Amino acid sequence: QPPPHPQGGGEKQVFEAEKVIITLPLGVLQSGAVVFNPALPAEKLDVVNNLRMGQGFKMIYRFAEPMMPKGIMSLYSALNPPMWWTPSAGHTDDYLVWTCLATGDWARELLQDGIQSALVKGLKTLQTELERPDLKPIDQHFVDWMGDPFALGAYSMATPGYADARLELAKPINGRLFWAGEATAPHGYAATVHGAYTSGRRAAKEVLSARY
Repeated sequence: QPPPHPQGGGEKQVFEAEKVIITLPLGVLQSGAVVFNPALPAEKLDVVNNLRMGQGFKMIYRFAEPMMPKGIMSLYSALNPPMWWTPSAGHTDDYLVWTCLATGDWARELLQDGIQSALVKGLKTLQTELERPDLKPIDQHFVDWMGDPFALGAYSMATPGYADARLELAKPINGRLFWAGEATAPHGYAATVHGAYTSGRRAAKEVLSARY
């Protein structure tokens, strides 16, 4: 049963398959929006409930002109948000995009007064670091993973005593249910895009192996 769509809907749909790779984000698994029948084994539910989805979001700003010397593609700040980078490096477009990431306490602090206030605070950090109080974006966007019903959080983290929970979550069930996503990736890969990618390759190999 799919999670509710933010604009309504979410009608029940039925899909039939011999094997399924489940890539639902941890926050969606924990929300109860998706129902498994028969229910997941107790040991699987235990690891699902003892991982956590951390708070985090991105803010994206588009500028009409370069603000950094050529070759500078990232910025780390003692202010909030602390991490900035540009995906525009190497492109010839007539504008530049800079992205910042805030997680945990940084995210909570920025969001105290809402999304628009967070965007203003983020820009203020960039203005301060570059000593450009006149710097203004031509567009800006807030990527709200926490409010997205298809994510319900940013990245997974293990609670005390559950350091191996991700490996347990990754284990197939009865050769039919297979698991992928960053929350199933091993240490060093969890909570990353490349961890999600490698977990998908691992799950695909498990499905192919289970055929024989």
